[in-house]
Amino acid sequence: MSLIDQIRESTIGRSFWRAPKRVTDRDRAAGHWSNFLLHIYPVKVRRREASFRWSWFLGVTSMVLFGSLVASGVYLMFFYVPSPSTAYGDINFLQTNVAFGQYIRNIHRWSAHLMVLAVAAHMARMFYRGAYKPPREFNWVVGVVLLVLTLLLSFTGYLLPWDQLAYWAVTVGTSMADFVPFIGDTIRAMLIGGTEVGAQTLVRFYVLHVAVLPAALIGLLLLHLWRWRKDSMLDFGTDKASFAPVVAETVPAGDQRILGYVEGSPPVGDRKVPAEEDAVMVWPHLLIRHAVAALTVMVYVLLLALAFNAPLDEMANPTVTPNPEKAPWYFAALQELLFRFHPLVAGVLVPTAILVGLVGLPYFDRNPETRIKKRKVAVATFTIFMVVWIILTIIGFAFRGPNWGWVWPWQEWYGKL
Repeated sequence: MSLIDQIRESTIGRSFWRAPKRVTDRDRAAGHWSNFLLHIYPVKVRRREASFRWSWFLGVTSMVLFGSLVASGVYLMFFYVPSPSTAYGDINFLQTNVAFGQYIRNIHRWSAHLMVLAVAAHMARMFYRGAYKPPREFNWVVGVVLLVLTLLLSFTGYLLPWDQLAYWAVTVGTSMADFVPFIGDTIRAMLIGGTEVGAQTLVRFYVLHVAVLPAALIGLLLLHLWRWRKDSMLDFGTDKASFAPVVAETVPAGDQRILGYVEGSPPVGDRKVPAEEDAVMVWPHLLIRHAVAALTVMVYVLLLALAFNAPLDEMANPTVTPNPEKAPWYFAALQELLFRFHPLVAGVLVPTAILVGLVGLPYFDRNPETRIKKRKVAVATFTIFMVVWIILTIIGFAFRGPNWGWVWPWQEWYGKL
């Protein structure tokens, strides 16, 4: 008997491990369904779905970064008061007099930036894999909303240090609402609590950042995971007829659904019932990979926080306007469009078209294929959009100087995170 088995069989061990040791796949499945945390996973996945190539583990990365934000954010809240008279001093005190204060702030800052990148990359990966196809249309829509909430969460936290960088970045960002027809002024007034960024703005952004948006994101994240689990247990193919209800009596002997121990309907049309050898247990095959990915992400964040400090400019001064005024980097593409086109086009029509396009994608794209080579028009359109958006972001962030003129970043650097 191994040491771990001896520990499990001891009096103390039995008080921790209430269930018997799982040996067979049936035992592991029973343990899976009885575990609160494992219940968000299906029992089995296809072998290829447990590989890195399937999702690049970007979903796990996003969740780990959000967990890092919550943990570090709670620590920061002990030393921060959302008031213009104290906010800047609190951050300065945190960085210079609180144990690990600068380091925790670094973790919080870089986790926020990386989460924006991870969520956006996760959505792009799901698009290229065709994961918005039936029956996953609604979960794609939930993912789009999660991306918007991630951007808002990062944006609302941007103001809290109350330095020049934060103050004017939020001033530029909220001014985009002015160009929304009919309701633009109302939206901006609701965001900033007046005619200009001030004490009311700071309080509102603080409440949104620490309470409203995290609660909404957690709720939608749970829904996203639940739908992922439910959709993963379906073995639908590309044929509409494959949505036929399960009828256990018609299943040929030996056939079963890939991700559970419940018999499924027989092959219909293009539907393929995978062989049992194509299925692997989530524990340990997928969960161990997710654990390794999570640890890798956290190590990377911790090292990044050691190498680079979160910036803190001079205290916010509404009478001193920096040149150039820049929005946060994830809105740099929009700011670049505002420089080139009428504000109604760049600030309203373009963002609206992007959101409508992303939300409506699974309903507009009726091509049942998920393979890239069979979706050339959709893939080409999405790729061109991504490339253009990335180029505009880089230009707006790194290549713009005073009066929004062109500068070479290796000669004069104006980009700030």
